[in-house]
Parts: sequence; structure tokens; C-alpha cells
Amino acid sequence: MSFTEAARELHVSQAAISRHVRALERDLGRPLFRRMHRQVELTPPGKRLAGELGAGFAQIQRAVEAVRGGATRRLRVTVEPAFAARWLVPRLGRFSAANPDIELELEASDELRVLGRDADIAIRFTSLTARRPRGRARKFSCLDGFPVIAGGRTRPGRRRSDDDVLGYRLLHDDDGTAWRSWFAAAGLAGYEQAKHLHFNDSSLVLTAALRGQGVALSPPLYIASELKSGRLVRLGHTLVTFGDYWLLEAADRASAKVRTAFVRWLDGETVNLPGAANQIHLP
Repeated sequence: MSFTEAARELHVSQAAISRHVRALERDLGRPLFRRMHRQVELTPPGKRLAGELGAGFAQIQRAVEAVRGGATRRLRVTVEPAFAARWLVPRLGRFSAANPDIELELEASDELRVLGRDADIAIRFTSLTARRPRGRARKFSCLDGFPVIAGGRTRPGRRRSDDDVLGYRLLHDDDGTAWRSWFAAAGLAGYEQAKHLHFNDSSLVLTAALRGQGVALSPPLYIASELKSGRLVRLGHTLVTFGDYWLLEAADRASAKVRTAFVRWLDGETVNLPGAANQIHLP
């Protein structure tokens, strides 16, 4: 996001970079950047173009490396943001320590990617009613969840009662489907009369819960450390299943060895997952 840094990397002047960008924008008939004070940012068309071209350049580089006879040691993994932030990223240091020769590119995105072209491995969530993913795919994790609130906001003897949920604002990261499913599973009425607070991201829901702003419906997979420390406590006894996480792999030979290394490491992490091992079900 800096024409100055781009010019330095390409060993040309900043003015030359600006001229080329303007020429490209004229050719495409739309702006690729927003010019602000001492910085620029990509417009939506610019983000799309950068993503597609980046994937294309990466594929060209992989093809050249394959022809040279050197197996690529770069692994591209695309993961949904919540899973990346709450589970995968905190553990990646162990993967890097065990595989120092593998360069990992992690993309946290809800967008589907073409395996083999845009990514080597994908971890994707599917609801219980969704179709099984096609291709080289296996179920990686069953995602369950239960209500949680900030620690210290309820008496220990009352944390197992489903009815206690009605005393809190319901925190959502969807259209209400998850909480409706939990109320149905608990055989509890009162969803429509409850107070609600909606977000567009599960991390925001957990932040609100930690701040005492309501009750979140969260997988223990995401909050093992908070449950262990007591920052979050379980409310009620009903557990509801949201769906499954699937591990999908590309089929090309170029990334086969690095994919295998990552999958084996991932399997080892799920076996040793503290506090939530029963949330991972490997075949």
C-alpha cells in the first residue's frame, strides 16, 4: 500500500509507478486505488485484481520451480477467519518450529478458493444441512457449542441451568439460527421475548461476552483458554451442534509433501487439544 515502497523494490522512481498505475486505471476504466494523505488503499476492483493476479503469479512461480527440479516448500492455506484466529494461529509456532523449511501462506477468508490454483489446503465449515464438499475432503472437526458468559457474573450453583440464559442479552453472529437451534434443543421458550445484540463476526461476539454484554453461544474449540482461566463460564447444560469443519486438499504433486507435513501436524494438534479434545473427531 505504498507507491514509494513499490518504487524502491522495483528500482524505479515513484513518479514512474504513479504513471503506470494511472495508465492501468485508464485502460481498465475504473480506479484501483484511493489516494489519501501519504497512503493509498485498494478499491474493491483493485482488491479483486490484486487477488487474482497474485494467485496467477504464485502459480507461475510454482511452475518454474517444478521445471527447475526443486520441489516447492511453500504451502498456501485458506481458513475461515474465526477458526484461524481462535484455534489455528495460536498453534502455528509449533508447525514452523517443526518445519522450518516450509514457508506458510495463511489466508483468513470466508471466500471459497480454487484448490490447486489459489490454495493448497482449505479448512471450511459446512452446516448440518449442507452438502459434503467434493474432491479430496474429509471431516476434520465436529463443531458444537453451548452458552457462555463472563466469569464472575453468576453464582457457581446456578451455572448449569438452561433457564438462566433468559436473564441475559443474546449475542449473535448470524441471523439467529444458532440460538433458535439451541432453544429448540433445550426445550426452552422465550427466544422471541429475549433481548438481542447482533454482530457480523464471531470474534466480536466473544469480545462482547467477555465484557459482560450478554451471553454467547460458542464452541469450546474457540474458547478453551478462556474457559480454563475462568474468564468465560458455561451457562446451562444443553449442547447444540452447528455443523462440521472439513479439510480439503489440492490434488497436484508439486505441493504433496508440504501438504502431508501440514496435515500430519494438524492431526497431532487435534489429538493433544487441551480442554476441548472431544470437539475434534478425526476419521
